Amino acid sequence: MLTHVITFALAPLMGAPQMPAPPIRADALRAHVEYLSSDALEGRFTGSEGERKATEYAKKVFEEAGLKPGGENGTFFQEFPVRFGIEPVPGSYLRIRVGSQVHEAEVGKDFVPVYNGDAANLTTGSLVFVGEGISSEERDDYSGIDVQGKVVVVFPSSGRAASNRAKARTAQEKGAVGILFAGTPEGAGLLDLSGRNAILRSENFFAAAISSDFFEKVSGMKFEEARRQALVGRVMPGFPREATVELKTGTQPKTLTGRNVIAILPGNDPTLANQYIVIGAHIDHIGHGETGALARDANDDIYNGADDNSSGTATVLELAKYFSRTKSNSKTLVFQLYSGEELGLVGSRYWVAHPTVDLKAITAMINLDMVGNLVDNKLIVDGARSSPIWKDLIARFSQGFEVEFDPTGRRSVAGRSDHAAFESAGIPVLFFNTDEHERYHRPNDTADKLNYEGMERIANLVLNVVVSIDAMPGMVPFQNKDQIVERQPPESQGRGGGRRVRVGLIPDYSDPGPGLLLEGVSENSPAQKAGLQAGDRIIQWDDIKITTIEDLQFVFERAEPGKPATVTIIRDGKEMKVTVIPEPPMALLLRAA
Repeated sequence: MLTHVITFALAPLMGAPQMPAPPIRADALRAHVEYLSSDALEGRFTGSEGERKATEYAKKVFEEAGLKPGGENGTFFQEFPVRFGIEPVPGSYLRIRVGSQVHEAEVGKDFVPVYNGDAANLTTGSLVFVGEGISSEERDDYSGIDVQGKVVVVFPSSGRAASNRAKARTAQEKGAVGILFAGTPEGAGLLDLSGRNAILRSENFFAAAISSDFFEKVSGMKFEEARRQALVGRVMPGFPREATVELKTGTQPKTLTGRNVIAILPGNDPTLANQYIVIGAHIDHIGHGETGALARDANDDIYNGADDNSSGTATVLELAKYFSRTKSNSKTLVFQLYSGEELGLVGSRYWVAHPTVDLKAITAMINLDMVGNLVDNKLIVDGARSSPIWKDLIARFSQGFEVEFDPTGRRSVAGRSDHAAFESAGIPVLFFNTDEHERYHRPNDTADKLNYEGMERIANLVLNVVVSIDAMPGMVPFQNKDQIVERQPPESQGRGGGRRVRVGLIPDYSDPGPGLLLEGVSENSPAQKAGLQAGDRIIQWDDIKITTIEDLQFVFERAEPGKPATVTIIRDGKEMKVTVIPEPPMALLLRAA
């Protein structure tokens, strides 16, 4: 168990243990990133098979490291609903009539609406095939074909031609009342009902997709041959003149099921194990560009998300392995990997609303998001505003980094990652980030581009921060603007070691002693009522000499609320005594002097 070298009030900023370097290595981080950002996981979009593979991988790492499940129902997982995209409304149908024969399409197998296509109730409409449906100076697939008042059938964009939106717009300009996309950009299959296959919503113009198999059934053409010809600008004759379509369809919001991964490493000190340190990162990304994609020319590419956020996930996994291996944590560590971050911090917000541990017992939350692109040693640390101890603590371990705290304006990251929900709940947070870059939300955010040596340095910085927080017997104070919340831990699970009183001292942690130099006192606290103020140096409490902060903690563990104490201080070079009457500990908003 680590020595608790800082044992009072706000933070362990004097002599917290340094860890041997490097406890976490670049090659281990890289191995996680290479798997999590591989094509096999298809961008880890929330609710997708790739997200399931990623969360199963994380579970396996936690499980093999010996951590306990921290999710729901005795598992490592916490599932949550999230609205994204659309699906057909019940009762949707598509029928294509050729002469006396009617071909009924099965929703989800043979046809789906197209994203942003208007709801339709088309009694009958003639079908006409126009290949790729391109009309430009170079080629005109509509040449000699009358589409006025008809429904055109086209192949969806393959990346070599106009986008689906452009094809739908062209069809409408030519007088068509609707469009059917046959197959997928890659060829056979059925177009996904997703944003990357969208058209612009347009009144009185509908869009749907049919599968390659259904296309062959109703058109009289072989799909692959018709598509091969269309790609070079030739439109094969197809669909008999008497072919008509009947359609009734609409869309409704689709509910996905996301999955957080949560693992717990119990604390080893019975007096501190009832406090929690949360270490988190988001494990999801944007899949094939379903949301937030910034690449203009990508077409169904995989957005691997190596930096965003395989890098943060890998760091959390290695931190979990380190602490499980060393069993050095006094407090309970809660490792969390959230899904739904790219859809609006859904997973982390859900966990804070449905916590699997006591929120009031969380002393701090540390978030890692995009820590794999360290350039010129520049590191963003957001959340310093959430506690008065953070800047000094980070400064102790950030030698060699150029740290920017709580950036504002365009570079602000406040509220843009998973620490936001915790800060809103009154929990001190720290967020580590190496800033956005030209690969952000683009397909080339791949594992080979990351700075793994930089990741290693950041991981070990975070490790030292966790060790320092872990060494505190008290809770990290929360600061909201100019207010400080003195936070008390829940009742101890063991004997002794807990503070029994509240006094309201704010120490100057940069002072080496002897005694305790005050940076200030909390408003309306026993310390303020006794006349203590910034600049006072406490050297004795009743008959106990105060040479270090640990001596004062010893006093507080034995003090009784309401029992006056004689405190000897040095003020302006003169020794004087004041009487302090400690109060019972309580969570109270206090303004720092």
